[in-house]
Amino acid sequence: MFGNNGFRSNLKRLLFVDDEPNIRATLPTILRRYGFTVAVAGTVSQALDQIKNHAFGLLLCDLNIEREGDGYIVIRAMRAKNPDCVTMILTGYPALESAVEGIHVGIDGYLMKPTNANELVALLAEKLAKRQSKGSVLTVSHDEPLLRTWALLLQSRGYEVASLNPLNATIDKSSQPGFDVLVLDGSVPSMDKRRMIDIFRNSCDSPIIAVPSIGDDQEADGADYHVEPDPELLLECIADVISKKSAARNGAA
Repeated sequence: MFGNNGFRSNLKRLLFVDDEPNIRATLPTILRRYGFTVAVAGTVSQALDQIKNHAFGLLLCDLNIEREGDGYIVIRAMRAKNPDCVTMILTGYPALESAVEGIHVGIDGYLMKPTNANELVALLAEKLAKRQSKGSVLTVSHDEPLLRTWALLLQSRGYEVASLNPLNATIDKSSQPGFDVLVLDGSVPSMDKRRMIDIFRNSCDSPIIAVPSIGDDQEADGADYHVEPDPELLLECIADVISKKSAARNGAA
């Protein structure tokens, strides 16, 4: 289903990369017992192939796979494909140069070999908890640069984002439930905006935020909220409406 775009289902999908056969045979088995879906690679090329063809929420990678420091090749590839992936390095002891490189590529931490399985699982759970999404946002605009800006801004604040353009694709996909809020830009023509909102409301009870252009008839579009095109105001509104929706859901439960 389109709704959540697979974000949450990939959180516990882990890529384990290590050139030692014994570790590849034992550690993934333990991780699977804790509910992780584990893919295994023994070389850099195998790891890159996995990253290219699959989505992962976690990467656990040896620092030295085929040669010293080549684990960072895998880290960079994962960061390029999935910037939100939790990335951990396995190593005997990181040299100063390696530690600096790790900071540069943005790893989430080092794990010392040999690693304790229980401590590893606890650490991965802690890192995942910090990456849990604040909510899922569908953004709609004919302005591609604006969509990219919104996506970067929202993702940096912990939201899952689906950005859709052109409008025809938006109308088709918006009929799928699963988003916590819909954000509509003023570049969408008024009649198309009303049609979009009607379709969204028929399949989802989530709030709708409109970011109107000058001269837009705010009363006619049917959105729940209207926010000036200021990023901070938009972030505040999204946080507020998702918080209210969550509180209402918890109250009903």
